[in-house]
Amino acid sequence: MTSTDQRLAPLDVNWEAVEEEASDWLRRYIAIDTTNPPGGEEAGAQLLAEFMRKEGIEPTFYDAGNDRISISARLPGTNSAGTKPLVLLSHIDVVPAEAEYWQEAPFSAALKDGVIWGRGALDMKGLGIMELLVFALLKRHKIQHQRDILYLAVADEEEGSRFGMSWLEEHQPELLRADAVINEGSFGFGDLLGKRGLIFGVGPSEKAPLWLRLRTKGRPGHGSIPHRKNAAVWLTRALGRICDAKQPAQLRPEMEVTVATLKEAGVLPADLDFKNPAVLAQAAESNDLFRALLSNTVTLTTLNAGRKHNVIPAHCEATLDCRLLPGEDVDAFLQDLRGIIDDDNVEIETVYRFDPLVSSMRNELVEHIEATIRHEVDGGVVLPMVSPGFTDSRIYRKHGVPCVGFTPVLLATDELGGVHGHDERISTENLKLGTRLLLDTVRRAAGV
Repeated sequence: MTSTDQRLAPLDVNWEAVEEEASDWLRRYIAIDTTNPPGGEEAGAQLLAEFMRKEGIEPTFYDAGNDRISISARLPGTNSAGTKPLVLLSHIDVVPAEAEYWQEAPFSAALKDGVIWGRGALDMKGLGIMELLVFALLKRHKIQHQRDILYLAVADEEEGSRFGMSWLEEHQPELLRADAVINEGSFGFGDLLGKRGLIFGVGPSEKAPLWLRLRTKGRPGHGSIPHRKNAAVWLTRALGRICDAKQPAQLRPEMEVTVATLKEAGVLPADLDFKNPAVLAQAAESNDLFRALLSNTVTLTTLNAGRKHNVIPAHCEATLDCRLLPGEDVDAFLQDLRGIIDDDNVEIETVYRFDPLVSSMRNELVEHIEATIRHEVDGGVVLPMVSPGFTDSRIYRKHGVPCVGFTPVLLATDELGGVHGHDERISTENLKLGTRLLLDTVRRAAGV
């Protein structure tokens, strides 16, 4: 990538029209229920294909079976033979929604007071539409760029990528040959730790997933005659020990960059010494985001025990969503967890494992993002951070491709809570802002 900090030549873009266009397409996209499981991403891919064909771009489909469809399109660069593409990556599937707790139906794509409501608005159909608009704007304005730009929207990210990026890695390995990837993995903050600001998170690295299932098998019986081989008791005791155990806070080099940036921005006190173990532990305890960035995490997500009020169950299960810091030893973590459980009656099954990678917090794509924010957002701050969640970027990083999570919108704390939660939503103003900042970044990274 060409490293430059100069202001780019302005484009004659009607941003109000772009906001309306992005809003219309996002609402149509959200209204397609791609809840995973089962996924059914084909309908979402067909909507993206409709947009592409309207722009004179022919898409390519990738069929992993059972409606698990991914889609790509390519804008050729002027130096395609000598460079690898810049990839704009997103996923089509979304997590389930508990509709009874939402203010607006999760797939209604309601537009109220300039805000679009629905599952996927932030994770991650919103960014997918922004990337698609950037793709179209580059073509409409006949912008010359050195690198090919590859738009790639994939299936099955939310369930581990078996029918999405992992399938493509096996069957379409040419898609993994890339110069850099822009994907989900961080958001911007309109307020952070109680301080107002214009803070744009970028995620050059991320934690790794370790999904576990705990099982206990005991002796069934009548609820009126308790005994000492109750599978539910064994499981709940184990879960209690797991939830009570505190994962130690660690100031990894990746987090040192985040802390230094927050101090420079005035979000954290300049004299706060994170190398002091007591200060580090207090920071982790006082803020959920900090705890996720400073330690491995173990979250109880599902619990299945018993079928009838008066029957002692013979079999119980629970699932744990563990997220490990970059460079963590997974086998050592599992050994520690077995020590915490300390009960041979509890079986631990590894459902999904991806060994944590260590990625540099500095790369050329981050520099291009910094240049964009410096020139386009007065007072804007770029915050390098490790993404607490995992994304499809891990598949590219495994092949040595630098990836950055960058969703250039400014969210309030309650809006961030919509990701995998209730009342997920995004403002049309954020759609416009995100598309504008993403277009500037892509122009820089693709070598205009």
